[in-house]
Amino acid sequence: MNLTDITRETLRGLAGVLVVVEELKEEARADGLSAGALQDFVELKLVRSGLRVLPHDDWRRTPGRPWLYVSVNAMKIVSTYFFSIDVQLKQDISLVRQPDIASSCATWELGSIGFVTAEHLCTKIQDSVDAYLDLFLKDYRAVNEQ
Repeated sequence: MNLTDITRETLRGLAGVLVVVEELKEEARADGLSAGALQDFVELKLVRSGLRVLPHDDWRRTPGRPWLYVSVNAMKIVSTYFFSIDVQLKQDISLVRQPDIASSCATWELGSIGFVTAEHLCTKIQDSVDAYLDLFLKDYRAVNEQ
């Protein structure tokens, strides 16, 4: 079993996920990029794909407390943004050698860096997040659909 197979296996049995989109820098918000819009986009895509988006109260009671974390860091220099995007599935884990030691950890992750003009910032970020969600959902389906 290779690393991709192991990472994919960590998605087996997920009943749903909480979605958390990191707040964005003021300059990116001023150019139209919105954490709220990204949150809505991610949640809608997951629901349309058949993966339940958990409300916070349900998430707290869900084994492993899985959450999909989306982080976009965009820094503007003149009229160009340099950005990083990270999409992670995080869930509770424990150490095999000491099961009483537990933490939340990314078990599935994709990320990238790039640059884009300010006028194309929103489209580029949404398209990139969309592509990562496609890969996440592909891996999720691979271990959860018979």
